[in-house]
Amino acid sequence: MKPNKNRSVSIYSFVFKTYLQYLYLTKWFKRISSKEKYETKRILFLKKKGIETKNLFFQLGGVYIKIGQFVSNLFHILPEEFLWELQDLQDKIPPRDFIEINERWELDFGKSMSELFETLDKVSYASASTAQVHIGTYQSKKVAIKTLYPGIEETAKSDLKTISKVVWIIDRFVFKISGKEVIEQLQSMIHAELDLRTELKNLKILKQMFALEKDFYIPNPIEELCGRHTLVTEFVEGKKITELVGEPLYSKRNPNLEKLIKAYILMVFEYRFFHADPHPGNLIFMETGELCLIDFGAVQSISEEETQILERILVGAMRKDYHLVAESMYELGAVTESLSKEELTKIVKYSLEKLNRILADTNHFRNLSLDTLRPGDDLRFLKEIQVSLKQLLASLKLPPNFLSLHRVLALLLGNFSYLDPTRSMIEYAEKPFSQIVLKGSSFKKLWRDEGEEFLTSLFSLPKELNDFLYKWNRGEFQPKEDHKWAELKLREILTFGILGTLFFYFGMHYAEKLWKEPSIIFYILSGLSFWSLAKSSLSFWKLK
Repeated sequence: MKPNKNRSVSIYSFVFKTYLQYLYLTKWFKRISSKEKYETKRILFLKKKGIETKNLFFQLGGVYIKIGQFVSNLFHILPEEFLWELQDLQDKIPPRDFIEINERWELDFGKSMSELFETLDKVSYASASTAQVHIGTYQSKKVAIKTLYPGIEETAKSDLKTISKVVWIIDRFVFKISGKEVIEQLQSMIHAELDLRTELKNLKILKQMFALEKDFYIPNPIEELCGRHTLVTEFVEGKKITELVGEPLYSKRNPNLEKLIKAYILMVFEYRFFHADPHPGNLIFMETGELCLIDFGAVQSISEEETQILERILVGAMRKDYHLVAESMYELGAVTESLSKEELTKIVKYSLEKLNRILADTNHFRNLSLDTLRPGDDLRFLKEIQVSLKQLLASLKLPPNFLSLHRVLALLLGNFSYLDPTRSMIEYAEKPFSQIVLKGSSFKKLWRDEGEEFLTSLFSLPKELNDFLYKWNRGEFQPKEDHKWAELKLREILTFGILGTLFFYFGMHYAEKLWKEPSIIFYILSGLSFWSLAKSSLSFWKLK
């Protein structure tokens, strides 16, 4: 690994060189070339820079690999041609020599790892940006031994200063990337991962949260061997997502994916504390059927208010209430006032309708082609509503927690497309979202959310019946004098019949959504209405 001074020089020179090449491409080559030639050159430039960035980060190691992992998921900010080349930083990190790892243990415990563990595999089981994992045996139990690299703290501190300056330069002079938010999130993530006591604390919190959930498992820590630089837990046997590929595709929904989406809906909406790094290596599917989560360095909390806003956004999207989605995004602080509410509502409507079309027209969700995504349509739409792409990107300002959620969503989408490419993640999410999130809503809130639909259904009666009731209510319908006694009873019968039918319909409606409280209330009202109907009918028969 290079000394800190040389590391900074490598980064600054790379950024300066890239900036000059970018200026040449966009300011000069673009003017003298055709549109097709420029686009081809632009894509080649981005791919080449992605490869160069990946190789440089591998060479520098440490926090730069973590930065690369973080940046590689910013698809809402950076060009995908550049980002796809960084994906190797997620799971192809070269391991460090075992001697370095053993030095850390000797400094902390005064003994080598071989003296502490009954058996020890000196070949790395997994390597990450800041730490490495080896497998051993402790007190006759197979354990996973995670150790920070020696000197990583000092290196990370220097690297973060350098990268903060680089991000500021890009954000200020090249294009907007929400630089302040990106840096704050990155610093928070790196500082948390450089103290394994924080990871131990996160593990204990999630273990307590999932204690009553039979489908999930969190490994037990070996606390006497855990500290700032070391974390030892039981080793969990099972398969990673990438090891499940050989199994046949499920004709029904994949049970492993059902557990995965349920786990994240519970963490985000119920516990408001979620594992923020669900890449395939951190998800173990055990032979007992449980889903085991490992590696708790990247864990994020979310406030109750933010959860409620996120819930409103999702409910608004499901109900096609584009104004509710737009208002909630403003309330969240995800959009600045540089984009008007009318413009944002149009963009939300266009985006959700496009998503619905893609879901309806696509039967395979792995490696979606540009023909399916059709980005040219997006640019034409923005031009029609007179909003530039630059203006749109500058108006987006996701809160730090939602940068983590965006990363989680991107990784989950990859996992779902890998295990079940014939179904979208939304199909898997509908049922647990209704059971876990909407089930807990109060009747008053449900009435507010569903009130418009209820009133619409209530007055969507057949035209003839609606006209009849309208005239009847205004006194324009005049029955014969000798039939007024029967007319009163018929009015009661008709009223109770309509109410009973409507209440029964909405009881079924909420029962299908697994919303127990409103369902019971509507069934009770339906029963009372039909009882009154039977009573009025009997009275009418006796009078006749």
